Amino acid sequence: MTHALILGCGSIGSRHARNLIGLGVEVSVCDVDPPSAAALAQELDVAAVDRPDARRYDLVVVATPTSQHVDDLAWALERDADVFIEKPLASSREGLARARALDERSVDRVVMVGCNLRFSEGYSALAASLPAVGRPAVFLVDYGWWLPAWRPGRDYRTQYSAQRSLGGGIVFDAIHEIDYTLELAGPATDVCSRTATSGVLEVDVEDVADIILTHRDGAHSHIHLDYLRRHPARSCTVIGTEGELTWDVPRGVVELIREPGGSVETLATAVDADRNLQYVAEMEHMLAAVAARGVTCNGIPRAAASVEVALAALEGAAP
Repeated sequence: MTHALILGCGSIGSRHARNLIGLGVEVSVCDVDPPSAAALAQELDVAAVDRPDARRYDLVVVATPTSQHVDDLAWALERDADVFIEKPLASSREGLARARALDERSVDRVVMVGCNLRFSEGYSALAASLPAVGRPAVFLVDYGWWLPAWRPGRDYRTQYSAQRSLGGGIVFDAIHEIDYTLELAGPATDVCSRTATSGVLEVDVEDVADIILTHRDGAHSHIHLDYLRRHPARSCTVIGTEGELTWDVPRGVVELIREPGGSVETLATAVDADRNLQYVAEMEHMLAAVAARGVTCNGIPRAAASVEVALAALEGAAP
């Protein structure tokens, strides 16, 4: 039986622990805050361990604050574990260089950076329907949600999202949008951006970002991200030579318009009603790669491309 260690017992680490148990994996948990690990271990009836005492595990799931991801990746690889890292891979140029060096030295290990939206029903329907718009010319990508509502019952200002030192900020938090845009539109050759700390929230990170990409095949994309909207918004519209395709996440639909002012053709409805299935699917993908000793869809080289765009956006320079 595969034995996995969960590093980080917050909301995403807890989700991965539950899902892995459901997939028949033996799980242990670890956190820098021992009471957090103990509470999750008791809830799931698994072992809580201290990192210095951790034995070898087949799989390590890195679900720690963003700023710790590369250190935790190195720790896991040193113990010959395969590694699943929550997005993003890294949050600095130094961290990204270290991650790439680790990848070169660990060719026998399976590594995947989690981007659950790629495993959603809506994304799959959108990607499968792209030929309907002809040649894609413009990608309009939008994400916004009120940060204080992300984790009800907890002060958002104490969470990593709100703290620069922990790798927070909307650009890295919403790197999903950069990730799937690159997957759909292709590699970026130019990045223009504006980011800001609006003052609406008591944070020291950017809470608004607008990123414009030029892609290798000539398409353009505009990615808007914010922590500020009271009503959650998440969508992708692809405008092409033959039509316009939209994936609206809150509405759970994928729609196509072929003619100006024409009727809307619904291609998929009620998609992603159970959001957790995305996380199960990405972990199934990881476990299948581990079993086959194969590659994952989002290994370090591919995940690094998304981090390059994110860093360029924050720096206001091309990648």
